Amino acid sequence: MGYIGAQPATNFETVRKQVSTTNSGTTITLDYSVSSVQDILVTVNAVVQSYDNYSVSGTTLTLGGTLNNDRVEILYVGRTFQTVTPAIGTVTNDMLVNSSITLNGSAVSLGGSATVGGDNTPYFKVALSATQSNVGTGNVKVNFNHRLIDPDSVFDISNYRFLPTTAGKYFFNVNTRLYSSNSGANMTLRLYKNGSEVDRLSEQMHDAQTYSILVGSSIQEANGSSDYFEVYVNINQNTADITADPSNYTWTYFEGFKLIT
Repeated sequence: MGYIGAQPATNFETVRKQVSTTNSGTTITLDYSVSSVQDILVTVNAVVQSYDNYSVSGTTLTLGGTLNNDRVEILYVGRTFQTVTPAIGTVTNDMLVNSSITLNGSAVSLGGSATVGGDNTPYFKVALSATQSNVGTGNVKVNFNHRLIDPDSVFDISNYRFLPTTAGKYFFNVNTRLYSSNSGANMTLRLYKNGSEVDRLSEQMHDAQTYSILVGSSIQEANGSSDYFEVYVNINQNTADITADPSNYTWTYFEGFKLIT
């Protein structure tokens, strides 16, 4: 079994006895410091003294009567020993019961370091800076061309796609504000991976409204090298726009981050 500090003794501590025959007054100086009257057994001229007949304070024994070269025997049945504080750098892993702990299924030595859980990088948020007009029928890619948050430059604002640089699962959120003056338009918001639809984020029938908001989220796997993600809409009307708000970019935006798994 491991230990901390000095190695334990391999035998028992001998009970100590003190004898006093040249004494006077009511006190005797003890050889060892004690904290309670029950730590010692006192006899005066072979008569065992009651705990009520004496008191102790550190190394001072005070008896209930005056001594006159009486034979006083003190048996130490419970002494106060010093405590040992290990010096800095003297306790090694081999001296501990457990020299390592397990984090996420891997052993980590005490005194070492480990990364727990990872982080949510890379992450990004981009927006449409100007209205994308006359998107017509069919699937149309949303041209997110303005970086709001992108510390690692993982969003390609020339090709309007997210390029994850780390393999893992990603959370995406998309908000779009669409315009069509025609009623009965079927509007859909879609997430594409590597040029193909992987999730239908939102869909609704445009019913004589001027503007519609399509919002959706998705979790997708990325290999961290060749995968890329884009956002498409399909308004199914010749006269339709994807609107932008260049003042604060709250109408049409795309954001995402890597999940900690």
